Amino acid sequence: MTDDPLGPMRRFTRSPGGAPPEAEPLLCRHIRTKTWLSPDAFGVGDPTQSPSIAQYWCLKTMKSFGPDDDMVDGEECRNPARSCYEES
Repeated sequence: MTDDPLGPMRRFTRSPGGAPPEAEPLLCRHIRTKTWLSPDAFGVGDPTQSPSIAQYWCLKTMKSFGPDDDMVDGEECRNPARSCYEES
């Protein structure tokens, strides 16, 4: 047994030398998808590598549509013309 209480979870973190991917500046900071949270799924948490079947949600509404009542997805949430868009 180790003294590290988070030891079992360390297998889900990046290696010490691996830097996290940079946030894409054109993507709204409030968009999320489960595939970004899984280090081994579809591009190691990189938003540009999410599959087309990814289910997105907005952190402002916690739903699949944003505060402007438009759908949340990887293409729509790159549009700075949306009233709810905030650069990441």
